[in-house]
Amino acid sequence: MNILVVDSDRNTQTILRAWLHSWDHFVTVAESIEESLLLLSQLDFDIILSDWRPPLLDGVALCRLIRGTQKLAHLYVILYTSDRGDLEFVGGIDIVDDFVSVPLDEVRLKVRIRVAIRILNLRRALAEQNANLNSLVQKLGAAFSSIESDLQAASDIQLSLLPTISNIHPSFCVDWLVLPSSFLTGDNLNYFMLQERYLMFYHLDVAGHGIPSALLSVTLSQLLSPQPGSPMVRFDTKMDMKRIVPPVDVVSELNRRFVMQDSGYFTMIYGVLDTKTREIRFCQAGHPSPLQVGMDRSITAIGDGGFPVGLWPGMTYEETTTTLKPGERFVLYSDGLLECVNPEGVPYSLDKLRWLLTQNAESSVKEVLHTIQEDLEGWSRGGSFQDDISMLIIESK
Repeated sequence: MNILVVDSDRNTQTILRAWLHSWDHFVTVAESIEESLLLLSQLDFDIILSDWRPPLLDGVALCRLIRGTQKLAHLYVILYTSDRGDLEFVGGIDIVDDFVSVPLDEVRLKVRIRVAIRILNLRRALAEQNANLNSLVQKLGAAFSSIESDLQAASDIQLSLLPTISNIHPSFCVDWLVLPSSFLTGDNLNYFMLQERYLMFYHLDVAGHGIPSALLSVTLSQLLSPQPGSPMVRFDTKMDMKRIVPPVDVVSELNRRFVMQDSGYFTMIYGVLDTKTREIRFCQAGHPSPLQVGMDRSITAIGDGGFPVGLWPGMTYEETTTTLKPGERFVLYSDGLLECVNPEGVPYSLDKLRWLLTQNAESSVKEVLHTIQEDLEGWSRGGSFQDDISMLIIESK
């Protein structure tokens, strides 16, 4: 250790220098506070061994100066005094690391120095660990920022896959709402026209959260498109046209495929709207029952649940039919809406959703969805959502 001895007595200096040298320490001597402060500004020390006796030398004052200087705060200070009560009286007991009694005893001082060395080594080890921890935190922060940036980019791509046209048909308007619980969402929806007469639509909710759910959701969005290999259509090569597959057969085929893949399960509603007859045929697979809002503002839940897709092989699904009269709305929503809780832990209710749908029956579909979003955000009071929330509304003009 590099030790600074602060004492105005030459005999004490000589004794301490001899003892400390014999214990293999480096020793520098100062006779006053001024000299010790000069040495501390020029050299690096580990331990200060100082007399505290005023008026010739005030070791407590020196200690206060050291504790008030950040660069010197690591120093271990040992004062020697004839009476510990003296230190307590002047308030030095709280700022001194250790003390020894005078007359000085070689063995006792050696023990005190050894204690100081152990404590200093522990401090250095702790400082090194803190430095390593700070370095790790910085690296993790940079990695998190990179991951966050990638997730945001993935979220933007995922949202870009959602439909952009609301006035998809002269007699019908369709709009949607998606509120992810994190960057990526397991909810998905889409709608498009086929053969200029049929409005195809689906609304699904992949079980779980985060990247796995989002990946399966994107896979389904690619699969549920009128392309070769899709369960939605069959290509008639003789007539060179696409034949629409009944909704119940589409859901059954999805269940067969995803049970075999064992890649997760999901709830969904898949339907076909005949724009000429205004008839909706849909298959419900574990998804919340759609709400049909009448012109008289009555609300009817349609469907009986069914089983999620991808859980069990050989499941039997059923098809439900309803007619969407002019001015009526067909409302699909994910169960995340009912899992939105306020700070008191009270979940959002289906009655609140029904009330908003009836109170805003004269508003446009886009305005209705905006009102519902504001109500959900107000209910959670700015908190994050427990689950992804999504809605799809079809309006018969």
